[in-house]
Amino acid sequence: MQMHHSSPPTNPSDLSLLPVLPLLALFDCAGDEPLPRFERQALRLLAEALDCDGAVWGWGRREGGAMRIRHAVVHQRPDGLLSDYAAVAASDPLTAAFIAAPRPVRGGAVDGPLGLYRSAGHADLRDYLAQYDIAQLMLGGLEEGDGDDLVWLTLYRAEANRPLGGREQLALAQALPFWRQAHRLATRLAQAEAAGRPAPPSCLARLGAREAEVARRYAAGESYKVIARAMGVAPDTVRSQLQQVYRKLGVHDKIALLRAIDAGAGGADAVPQAEGGSWKPPAR
Repeated sequence: MQMHHSSPPTNPSDLSLLPVLPLLALFDCAGDEPLPRFERQALRLLAEALDCDGAVWGWGRREGGAMRIRHAVVHQRPDGLLSDYAAVAASDPLTAAFIAAPRPVRGGAVDGPLGLYRSAGHADLRDYLAQYDIAQLMLGGLEEGDGDDLVWLTLYRAEANRPLGGREQLALAQALPFWRQAHRLATRLAQAEAAGRPAPPSCLARLGAREAEVARRYAAGESYKVIARAMGVAPDTVRSQLQQVYRKLGVHDKIALLRAIDAGAGGADAVPQAEGGSWKPPAR
């Protein structure tokens, strides 16, 4: 059976991508909320930003072509969504394809001529999704650790006439690194609190809102031109803001910037620099 996966448009300038504010709110939420509440709030923020009426995110590990779920959170669907899925998981081609070779985003309609589960052999999957009022779904994920650990986010719409298309898919792919980074920060804060240690300050707290956005985007691999287009500024403005970011955080290159963000604290304490090293502007 061939599965239909809608693809993002080829011209990014035609897209209305995920607004910046929900992405920044993820980090505010990570610093202000206990970990379990952060997980629920972050899922709600992303679902609302992408105009979806339900979502699940989770962590798991590939084991012999199957997925062992370690932890999952459900938004706007009954908890039975996860437990009932066990009965139909083995026949789900979308999940099987994702486990075999995780992609940034997959998605499409559940039913219809181009539906994901249109064959007669998928009646059980269609019944399961209808039970939980799911007509459209979108699955995004990232590999973790040794590559067998996976983190994923599945978004749902109950409306069959409003398909999740290229705009939503590209926006989700863009949001996933931010979401993962915010969850890492929330986890570190929770671990520090549990151990009775003072919470490490986020290096991004030293930056203005636009500088923080540029830093996150650049560390996530976006080019000057892509960042500039998304933020509605000139590439030279992005370069200038990155120069300020490097100076404020005391880092000298992109790798050090990524480590500073991941460590949750910037400067020399989080990213040791070679003695006598000189600051260099970020490469394009």
